[in-house]
Amino acid sequence: MVWIILVMSVAADVEAEAYEDSEIFYQVKQGIRSQRKAFKRSRVMTALDCVLSCFGEKTCKSFNYAEPTSVNEGEGNCELHNETKNDDENSLQFLKDDRYTFYQIPGASHKPENNQTTENVPEQANKPASNSKSCLDHFNHGSKTSGNYTIFDSQQKPRTVYCDMESEPGSVWTLVMSFARANKDLESFRHKAMYEDAPANKYSPNWCNYRMSLDQMTDLKNKTSHWRATCSFPTYRLDIHTDYVRAGFIDFDLMGEFWGECKKVNYISVMKQSCSECTSHWWQGAGDGDRYTQHLATIYGSPCDIKGDRSGIVYFGAYYSYNTAFRCTATSDSTTNYWFGSYV
Repeated sequence: MVWIILVMSVAADVEAEAYEDSEIFYQVKQGIRSQRKAFKRSRVMTALDCVLSCFGEKTCKSFNYAEPTSVNEGEGNCELHNETKNDDENSLQFLKDDRYTFYQIPGASHKPENNQTTENVPEQANKPASNSKSCLDHFNHGSKTSGNYTIFDSQQKPRTVYCDMESEPGSVWTLVMSFARANKDLESFRHKAMYEDAPANKYSPNWCNYRMSLDQMTDLKNKTSHWRATCSFPTYRLDIHTDYVRAGFIDFDLMGEFWGECKKVNYISVMKQSCSECTSHWWQGAGDGDRYTQHLATIYGSPCDIKGDRSGIVYFGAYYSYNTAFRCTATSDSTTNYWFGSYV
């Protein structure tokens, strides 16, 4: 587990920056949960709400947070703690739990010790560069573990992003959009093209309901060379190349408008077909009296290398129809994940 605790000067933005020139929580690691007894447990809508709840408690030093959709209805998803690992000379106890993320206040007592242990989660001290503008910058400055990091945008504002540094050795990826099948009909994931501004929890990366703003995506695109789509990444992070697509922006600009075009991709796996440096049939934007976010649709007799059928099923987004044999739409909790990335 990489401990990353940054002190940031936070601008006044209604959705994410609540305390100007104050210390803000920095996400330590996704997929773990402190087992210390919580002195306060509540149900909140966003990670920011949990941050504010902790700021409101003088004794709060850390907390666990889970997306409300990932826990049972009525169950608390914000767990505040008044202990850190050195307060009683014992390490905090953690368990691997993909629903949760552990946060700690910058400056709270937390010093890596040689005898610290975390169940199923190896721990290693890490101090990333404070002026990183991308996940690749963090990687080049020594960070090698996937998780949430802070980057600075073109206006030097700090933003939290999810970086994948492990699933495809030799490349680094930033999550730009992710949604569960249960949220497939939300505007941001059904009818809004990638060149439109349709943010969802833009400052709180998560798997079920997340999309960067257009400004964030544009800034990130200018720093990367490729994009990819994965399915249910938290489940298949070690086996992502089934139901998967990757392309270079120079060949296939995901933020452009295209309607029924054969687009060149570096690699694609879909409908039990796969190929490299080949074409597949993509739609995005206005057409047929409606607007759709990017997707691949099955077209019988398609001239593209990936062949379609008469089913009318769509893949990788805009799910007005879907296939439960496709990893992104197998269950209501299955997710579709879009990333921008570069090679190292």
